[in-house]
Formats: sequence, C-alpha cells, structure tokens
Amino acid sequence: MIKSNRLILLFLFLMTSFSWGQVKVISLPQYQNNNFDPIFFDSNEFRSVEILSEGWKVFHENDPESKISISVPAIYENETSLMFEKVIKLNPGQIQNSQIILGFLGLNYSAEIFINGYSIYKHTGGAFPFEVLLPKDILKEESLVTIKSGNRLDSDNTIPSVQRFLFPSVSGGIIRDVYLKSVSNIFCSSNSVSYSFDQTFSKAGLNLKLGILNSGYKNNSQAVNILVRINLYEPNSSLPKFKGDFPQIFTQENNFINCKLDLTSLQLWSPQSPNFYLCEVILIKDGKQIDKTVRQIAFHKIKKEQNSFTLNGNEIKLQGTTYFSNETSFRKINVYQRIKEQLTFIKQTGFNAVRFSKAYPNPYALKICQQLGLFALVELPVNSVPEEILEQNDFQLNALQSTKTIISNYSKYTNTFIFGTGSSFLSNSQITNNFISNVGEVVKQNEILTYASFIGVQTDPIKNLDLFGIEIYSSPLDKVKEQLKNATEKLGKASIFISELSYPNYKGNVGGYLIKYSLDAQAKYFADIIESTRRLNIPGFFINTFLSFNAEYASLFGGYDKNNTYKFYVLDPSLNKANISYKVLASKLGDNSKVTIPIGTTRDESPITFIIFALLLSVIMAVLINTKKKFREDCTRALLRPYNFFADVRDHRILSGIHTGILMLIQAGSISLLFTILLYFWRSNILFEKILLSFGHHSILKYVSYLAWNPQMCFVILFAIVLLKFVVLSLIIKFAAFFIKTRVEFSAVFYSVIWAFLPFTLLLLIELILFKLLMYGSFNTIILLFLLLFMLWILQRIIKSIYVIFDVRAFYVYLYSIAIIIIIGGGILLKYQITNSTIFYISNSIKQYQLMIL
Repeated sequence: MIKSNRLILLFLFLMTSFSWGQVKVISLPQYQNNNFDPIFFDSNEFRSVEILSEGWKVFHENDPESKISISVPAIYENETSLMFEKVIKLNPGQIQNSQIILGFLGLNYSAEIFINGYSIYKHTGGAFPFEVLLPKDILKEESLVTIKSGNRLDSDNTIPSVQRFLFPSVSGGIIRDVYLKSVSNIFCSSNSVSYSFDQTFSKAGLNLKLGILNSGYKNNSQAVNILVRINLYEPNSSLPKFKGDFPQIFTQENNFINCKLDLTSLQLWSPQSPNFYLCEVILIKDGKQIDKTVRQIAFHKIKKEQNSFTLNGNEIKLQGTTYFSNETSFRKINVYQRIKEQLTFIKQTGFNAVRFSKAYPNPYALKICQQLGLFALVELPVNSVPEEILEQNDFQLNALQSTKTIISNYSKYTNTFIFGTGSSFLSNSQITNNFISNVGEVVKQNEILTYASFIGVQTDPIKNLDLFGIEIYSSPLDKVKEQLKNATEKLGKASIFISELSYPNYKGNVGGYLIKYSLDAQAKYFADIIESTRRLNIPGFFINTFLSFNAEYASLFGGYDKNNTYKFYVLDPSLNKANISYKVLASKLGDNSKVTIPIGTTRDESPITFIIFALLLSVIMAVLINTKKKFREDCTRALLRPYNFFADVRDHRILSGIHTGILMLIQAGSISLLFTILLYFWRSNILFEKILLSFGHHSILKYVSYLAWNPQMCFVILFAIVLLKFVVLSLIIKFAAFFIKTRVEFSAVFYSVIWAFLPFTLLLLIELILFKLLMYGSFNTIILLFLLLFMLWILQRIIKSIYVIFDVRAFYVYLYSIAIIIIIGGGILLKYQITNSTIFYISNSIKQYQLMIL
C-alpha cells in the first residue's frame, strides 16, 4: 500500500500513475520552461528546441486498446516492455527546409524508436543521452513517434548486469526529458574539442573537429562551399575574445572539418577558479548564416606522472564524494533544480570532485559540475562482473561500443571529466587487466584520463590506465595504511587513490567513536583515512557517500531500510549541518579548525533477547527432564540408541504425544534461535550479500535483510516456518511410503521427524554464548565447521528414522535420499547458472572477499 505522504506528493505535484496488473507507470515533475537553459539544449536563433513533455500515451504492446495519457519523464518498475507514443506536428516547410532531430536525455534500459511505423533506431541500453536524425522521406505533418521501452537486464550481456551491488535505484521508461530540435539542412552534427598548451600555459592551440551533415541535397557527392566561423566568448560577454574564419569545401563522403585557433592569455579552469568559455561555431553559406552551435569549453591540463598528479602545472588532490541523483524517485521539485542544489551544497562543503558511481549521470549534472568547479568522474556501470564474463567477446564489444557512445555524447556537455572503466574489479587478475586495457585504449583516443576501481590493492600496472582506485568497506585503519603504502611503492604515489570510502552509520548519534558504526565512529574513520591519504601524498579520496539516496534493493551491508536507503551516507535528506560527520568533513576539506569527536565507551552488541530465549528454552527442557522420568528415558534412548527408539515408534510403543509436542516447540525455538543469531551476525556481511545477490533476485535480499536486521521478528517468523517445516517434511516422508508395501501411519512418521531433531536441544547452552563467540572472531571457522557437521548428523538421523519405520534396507534410503538432495540442489543451481550465471558470480564474490582489506 502506498504511504499517505507519497499520495500527497502525487496530488500536489501532479504525478499521475496508472496500472495494468503488476505494472505501474508514474509521471515525474517536468522541466520548467522559465528555467530553460539554451546552452544545455544547444538552442538559438538557428536551432529551435521543443521539450516534448505533454501528449504522450502508454500501453502494452499486445494491448494497444489500453492506451492511457501521461506526461514524460515517466517510469515503471516491471521488466515488461511498454510502448510510449506521441504525435508531433510539423509543417511542410519545416520538413523540406530543415533537419528534424529527436533527442533523449535518458532512456532506461533499452528502446526501439519508430516514426510512423518505421523502425529508425535501436538503443541497445543505458540511460545516457543521445540524438536521432529523423528521415525526411517518412515524415508527415502529423508524425507518430513510438518508443518501445524495455527494462530487462541480464547477467552476461547488459551493462549493468542483474547482480548490481549497492547500485542506486533507476526505474525503467523515459527517465529524462525528450526534445525535438529543428536545424538547417546543412548543420554541424558533431563538435570534438582538443587543445594543447605550451610549457608556461600562456599559449594554447584549440583544435576543433567538426562534423557537417547536408540533408538537403539529393546528390550527396556534390561539393559545398561554406565558411566556418569560430568565436570564443567569456560568460556574460557579447564580444568574442578569440575568433577565426575557416573557408571549407565538403561533401557527404568527406564531411569532417578540422579548425585550429591559437589562443593567448587564457583563463584556466580549476576547482578554485572554474573559468570556462562559450565556443560558438557558425556555418555561413553564400554570405548567409545557416547554423550555429554553442558549447562550454574549459581549458585545463591534468597530468599524471610517477609521483605527482597536477592540474595546470600545480599539484592537486581529488577530494570527492560519490553522487547518486535518484532521478526516478518521488520528489517535490524537478530534477534539474535538485541536481543543481545538491551539487552546489557538495561544492560549498569543500569537495572538488564528484564520482558518478554505478550509473549514467544526467548530462545536466556534468554541465553544473564544470560551472561549479567540480571534476566529474564518469564511468561504465560495470561492477563485480566475473572474469568468465569479462573475457567474452560479446561483452567486451558491448563495453567498447558503450564507451565510445558515452564519451561522444557526454563530451557535448563538459570536458572536465575523467572516465572510469568500471568498479569492484578483481585486483591483479590478468583477465581483468586485459579488459580494462582494451576499454582504456578507446578512452585514450579522446585524450581523457582513465581510472578503474578495484576490490583489494592492484599492484600490477595496466596499459591505458592512469589511476587505480581502492574500495574500502570499513576496513581496519592499520591495514588500510599498510595496503596503501604497498600500492604506492608498486605503482607510484600519483597512481593510487581511494575510489570508495564506505563506513556505515547504523546506530546514529549514540555518543562516542568507540561505538562501532555510529555517527562519531564514521566521523573518526573518515578523518583518519583522509589524514593517511595526505601523509602518503596520493591523489585523493572519494567518500561513499555524502548524501543519502534510494537504492536498488534492501541491502545487508547498507542496513535494512523500508525505503531501501543505504545507511552509509553522511547527511540524510534534511541536510542537518549539526551532524558530526559533516562537521569533520567540512573541517578536513577546508583545513578549518579541528572538530573534537567524543570518545564514548564500547557497548555490547549482543541482543539480550538471544540470552533470554536460550535460557527460557533451556529451563523448560531441564524441568521436563528432571520432573518427567519417561521423558528423560525417551530422550536418552532417542539420542544414544536411535535405531531402537525409532523401532519402538514404528511398533507403536508408548510415546507421549504431549511430550513430543513440547519437544517440537523447544526444538523449533532452538533452530529458530540458531539461524536468528547467524543472520544477525551476518547482517552486514558483504560476502553473504553478494552470494544472495548472485541469484539475481532482489526479493531474496529484501526478506533476508529484514530478518537479519530485525532479530525479534526473525525469531518469530522462523519459529513459525520451522513448525511448518516439521509438518511438510512429515508429509513428504509419508508420501514416500506409498512406494513400499509396509503400512506406515502418519503419526509414526511425525513422531520420528520430531525426535530426529532432538540434538538441537543440546545446542541451547551453546546458543547462550554463540553470538559472543562469533563476534570474538578467532573460532568462527571452527564454529561453522561444527555446525555443518551437526547438520549432517541431523540429516543422518532423519534418514535413519525413515529406513527404520519403513523397515527397509538402509543402503537404498541413503542412496535415494542423497540422490534427491543432489538432484534438487544441483537442478536449482544449474537453472540459475543457465539464467543468471550464478556459479560465476558466487565464485567471483568469494574471490572478491579474499582480496578485500579486512
């Protein structure tokens, strides 16, 4: 059921939603025309841009009669393909005398675009911006635009994959604005910028590679004479500071033009002085201007050497945070306003870089970063992909093509970005190294710095990779320092940076950094790591993350939250500056006065309920054994001489039903308490989360995370499940009795199952101290091995009860039981391996865990 506050938002901000069965389509707040940014949309007197927000219809492909009116952006959560359509009105002169371009700032995930029923473009996947030229020969005065939107990811081919660890929530559909752009028949279709400086940075050479398209001539080989005029303006200036005219002759077969301007006395871009210029490219034909395009250009020079990382000749440190804009979540204001406000707040705090981790950023965010003085780190959302998939040709080709497309499209909005090949790579893996090198080669063709983010410490150099990121998940400080020092010795100080610095804040402000996973502990951890990066003189760090965001699923490591908000943020949506973590970060980033972090005292993490439940069940069991002689004798025989005991059950010897019922409740409590303790201990375990995530079902994590972070409810729910399991297991064994001649009553089967689990009562005394033993850590391997052997013992007792009460040979029961277990378990694993490459992802998760700094 939708909460009341969300319903209020829906009505107040005109969010409309419609449902077909399991699919709900929601319209998000639209672009505000009074805030229209002509530079962002490249709109001017020669290029008209219309935002296509209203007049859309959505329907199922197989049910065209179900059309419902909506506005875009519009999102949905299901993997179903939906059809979005809109009629665009054009006049005959517009079709004949101009080129029509359909632009998308973001579709998720894949799409096929139709004009009047003709397929003109297939968007293979990814929420990055792109434009499509509309063919003149199929356009009409009222043309129907149809978009078939798909939201299905898989494990082997899509970027990102289904198993996306700690990703932000991004819904399917048309998640950003759609626009219609009209340009002249001869227009500038691409504008690639590069430049070089002299040694003093006083002079620069600006190189522009312009793509010119001519859609107005039937004879495409006909040469056209044009004049290319380039003007470079300072913001808010009407007179160009630099300009140049370049007469050109081009044809459709040779439609790229290279222009070069010599520049002097440039104002360089830096985080302290985010100077930029407006580069205006004008096309003139027969003395008449026919097209104009304008973009922002910032002049800067990032250089990475063995022991120095410089900007414009001066050493610089990246002080950044990961950033997730949550564009498809419920919100009060439109996304452009929110992005600008959030990035401005990040800049004011003292950060100089933003890493758009695990998602394709809104291009508007990149433009704002350049204006504010923030480096933008943009990356392929390749995360935790196994080696077996990374080395597949199809996956590599997809990654290379996506890289080319992303760089080409995002370069229109900024040139102050560093490109990443992905995150959570296995360190020092030759397969990983080859993949990164191949992607990096494409990036280097555009003269852009590259980085990759690793699990563990990469010590092998990788061709075409400049920066090696290390992901830290609340790792011990001394081990982090040791690993950072080792990495700098192998690769050089200027090559290593902390790409993700995560420290969860599960407990909030409870007083003192000695309380693990509190606000104070988070503040102390960040302060110590920042100091370490400065002493080691490495390029910098990225906090993960400064602002809260809604996530793709309910995480274990992120802490369960009903809204899927990961609890490793510094500030919640209220942006409370009284937060101790914020104060410490602001102090460290701005080199302000030191903030005192209270020490506090340590607290016992063991929930008292574990001890209470274990004591209560132990007392009940002890009372029964000491007051009921028959119960004590039955327990002794069932434990020490199970064959004889189960034979008595088969032969209807006297066995108290009341005692069996009480024993069932005690055992259900013991089993439930055991798994509650284990889940609570693993509630923030990354390996456990990644193994569950390997099956590709976020619903599994949702329930497991809820149980792990709510031990009281976990015990109650598991208690009911165990009781049900006793009944179901008895029914399955009773069903097997139909294949033998011996008549077996259900009561005998049920009693045998209950008493087969008797050893679980022995665990009650261990469960009193089990959580403390696990927290101590020294005996965890021994404890888990003991529990595994204990479960095998229980399985052996169940099998023994079956062949005794069925009065059949033990060999066949063992054979069939083991075969059934293998077939069911192996069949499930094989099914998920075929559909989701689960075995590859589980193997990769184990390798990652072994490489983590723990």
